[in-house]
Amino acid sequence: MHRIFKWFGPLVCLFCMVGAARAASICDSTSGNIVTNCGFESGSFSGWSVTGNLYGGIGGNYVGVDNSNPNSGNYEAYLGAPSEYGQTGTPGDDTYGPVTTLSQTLAGTPGEIYEVTFYLDNTGCSVSDPDCPGYYNYFDASFNGQVLMQQDNLNETDTYNEYVFVVTASYHPELNDYLLQFDSTNDDGYFYLDDVSVQGLGLATPEPSSLALLGTGLLGTVGVLRRKFSR
Repeated sequence: MHRIFKWFGPLVCLFCMVGAARAASICDSTSGNIVTNCGFESGSFSGWSVTGNLYGGIGGNYVGVDNSNPNSGNYEAYLGAPSEYGQTGTPGDDTYGPVTTLSQTLAGTPGEIYEVTFYLDNTGCSVSDPDCPGYYNYFDASFNGQVLMQQDNLNETDTYNEYVFVVTASYHPELNDYLLQFDSTNDDGYFYLDDVSVQGLGLATPEPSSLALLGTGLLGTVGVLRRKFSR
């Protein structure tokens, strides 16, 4: 398998400590960001849940947090578990998986409009590259059950790209928590993820017809209360 292997050495950590006083994660300065450890500046997945394809273990060669390629600050998450390890298809076929899932449950507000932003860098080539026959990658992102992006065989970028999505949170009267989730697999290199933010932009404005229905419902509720108290 053609892939870049990570080296965790003392000199790397030394340079990390030297730079720590100077660097700051841009997502930490995003007003109203409700993502915990948004730039992985804890040096770990603190605040996040990591499940699925954990080949090599968290902090090993394929899945973890390090300081080798941050978009800002000192750290970033690296996601590079290859698809053939533990997948349920026939060896050598084109199936993906299992994916590595990185997720966080956020405290949201029903009907709130949110801007979801993250930075992603792909250092691995894919089957579309003639130099990478049989190599695959996959990445998706979702929030509150809504798929934001879902792509396979992304081209190698070797630079961070910013992804921005605007989502209206669905109304769940019994639950005010919202799941932010990323799924990935990468046969050749790594997806580097950094500076994740979910920022509230305000409540969605109901359509005029919805306001009329809401007004009717409120009048009905008031009428019921009046009849109840008049007895």
